[in-house]
Amino acid sequence: MADPEKISAIRQKAGARRLPPEIAPVTAAGALGTALARAGEATAGLVITASDVAEDRTVLSALEGQISDHDLLALVEGPDSRFGMLVADPNLIAALIEMQTVGRVLPAPAQPRPATRTDATMCADFFDRVLEVLEAELTAAHPPVAPLISGYCFAVRLEDYRAASMVLPDIPYRRFQTTLDLGEGGKQGALSLLLPFAATGRNGQTTATPATAGGSDTPGIVLGARAELHAVLHRVSMSLDEVTALAPGMTVIVPREALSTVALEDMKGQVLSTCRLGQAKGQRALRIGTELPDDSMSSQAQGLSHSADPAPALSKANGPTPADNAQHVTATQEPV
Repeated sequence: MADPEKISAIRQKAGARRLPPEIAPVTAAGALGTALARAGEATAGLVITASDVAEDRTVLSALEGQISDHDLLALVEGPDSRFGMLVADPNLIAALIEMQTVGRVLPAPAQPRPATRTDATMCADFFDRVLEVLEAELTAAHPPVAPLISGYCFAVRLEDYRAASMVLPDIPYRRFQTTLDLGEGGKQGALSLLLPFAATGRNGQTTATPATAGGSDTPGIVLGARAELHAVLHRVSMSLDEVTALAPGMTVIVPREALSTVALEDMKGQVLSTCRLGQAKGQRALRIGTELPDDSMSSQAQGLSHSADPAPALSKANGPTPADNAQHVTATQEPV
């Protein structure tokens, strides 16, 4: 019969008493790498391998000069009116579009060009999927940072860094930066994700939730938020031939009634109000609302709308007419 002490010694040498290896805890950086891989496969059949996922704390002013004019900037919206930003470089954009159009990643760097609305549309599902999987990974692992990173989704494309600095609050942000292998070596891309570092308001104060404060801070938060609006005087439909034929000196006709039906739109193009064009202290101005009092500005707008010729009317309100100052009449065509 075997000696029990010898058996015990053999088991020790074989590692019978050794503790099982510990599983590394899930981190936000690691979860982002997983989210990128799953989102690429699910939305475009794109193989994405994330490496060197770094996490740090930053502010918007520190990003000036770090964001390229060719990067795609996407505003992301989270719970409690928190906002962040995704920044995708041209190679990531190109790889996603190539997989959706030609079915493979072309083995060449992306041609440098400004990102367009079409790019944002074709990448929107990928962005949403990244944020969705990131939330699922962190919810399952329960790290302390999970509530601050969960609940975000793609909102709208931002034109550039200047637009981002106007829309996003001036607070500390948690930034994730990662290098991406796209299509098994086809391209090398990069993606950055910025989310509020803490549940703070615009002035850096911790915001109270409705459960703890009954929503008493809501008016201050709303009044302190930034809003970007666009005044649209008139829209003209043209064929592509007509657009490409535009040149300095040509005049675009604006109907008289457009002066009293200026559309005030939000960033998504939704009409919020109808306005009337006029003057206030020598500057272009809009009277918001449909019921307008007979004051100086409304009288000016009424005088403009009843003029015999729209071009002289614009001259009175806004200076030289397009015909007199033709370089102000331009047409832009955004690349797709």
